[in-house]
Amino acid sequence: MPAEDGLRISIRFATAADGPRCADIFLHGRRNAFSWQPEDRFGLDDYYDCVDGEEVLVAELDGAGTATRLIVGFVSVDAGDRFIHTLFIDPLWRGRGIGSALLREALALLRGSAELACASRNAAARAFYEHNGWTPVPGAGPEGDAAPLVVYRKSAL
Repeated sequence: MPAEDGLRISIRFATAADGPRCADIFLHGRRNAFSWQPEDRFGLDDYYDCVDGEEVLVAELDGAGTATRLIVGFVSVDAGDRFIHTLFIDPLWRGRGIGSALLREALALLRGSAELACASRNAAARAFYEHNGWTPVPGAGPEGDAAPLVVYRKSAL
């Protein structure tokens, strides 16, 4: 997938070596997305707990003509529940279609319909999912942690 500045983004399954970079993106992304929560509520180890037993896809920046490769985002999928669990993009790389590409790949991996949940207070994420064709499921959002969730559903094309 072409990105700005002649760089390319590729999506692949994550390896154990990708964990520290994904954990960093996850930590900073959660602190930003859940700004109403205290920063110390989140830690680097949360990533590993959150994606345990899930398939993780990473979006990797391929430096044009160089050996430099950088993970700029990831998505985790619970195939058994047909659920997209997490999606986070490095803030420096947002707005370039990377999140949309990861969502498409996750949906293709699930080969059918899938659901995801988003904190109702996270207006930017909700707008992003709706822009990408995800539809809220009426009455499906469980309440908890003082932040009700909105559950979204989409079918593969």
